[in-house]
Amino acid sequence: MGIVIVEVCDVNPASALELELLEEDFPGTSVIRTSCLSNCTMCATTPFAYVNGELLVHEERETLWTLIKAQVEQELQAWETDI
Repeated sequence: MGIVIVEVCDVNPASALELELLEEDFPGTSVIRTSCLSNCTMCATTPFAYVNGELLVHEERETLWTLIKAQVEQELQAWETDI
């Protein structure tokens, strides 16, 4: 398992993103797709994902993708700084 965890619900619009690319582009990142993240009212309509427990939301999947990548980079940078 990675030091950065990206979680997305299978039925959320964000699940259409190629999140597994994050594992290739950012070593130390793991993508977890799950059947439910307990945000049902938001899940069916609004793209969202968790990055190390922080909820990232945006109406546009492409913008959410950019936000996720930026958060992953920030988390990895903070981890490297703490070593």
